[in-house]
Amino acid sequence: MFQIDKKNNIRIIQGDTAILDLHFDNYTLQKGDCVYLTIKKHLTDSEFAIQKVITAFENGGCKIQLTSSDTNLPCGEYVYDVQCNLMDGRIDTVIGPCYFHILGGVTND
Repeated sequence: MFQIDKKNNIRIIQGDTAILDLHFDNYTLQKGDCVYLTIKKHLTDSEFAIQKVITAFENGGCKIQLTSSDTNLPCGEYVYDVQCNLMDGRIDTVIGPCYFHILGGVTND
């Protein structure tokens, strides 16, 4: 299970996989840009639980893949954001901070 609600909060079962497909209305991602997905247990933590860095784009957007090892975190509430560092020097947090919920599953196989 992977769900994103209207407030961009994410719910995923511990150990599941997911792909976040990001496209922007007012910008086309291009070579030299960098997109970060960062997940922390608490907003003020200096260490992150997961960080994905995307530098390859297709059709002006990007896909951020979460593996089962990424989501094999202790169940609970985390926070995340998505930041774009653009090649012209602009930095834009396009999502977040929002909640990232790791839920326990019934089938553990």
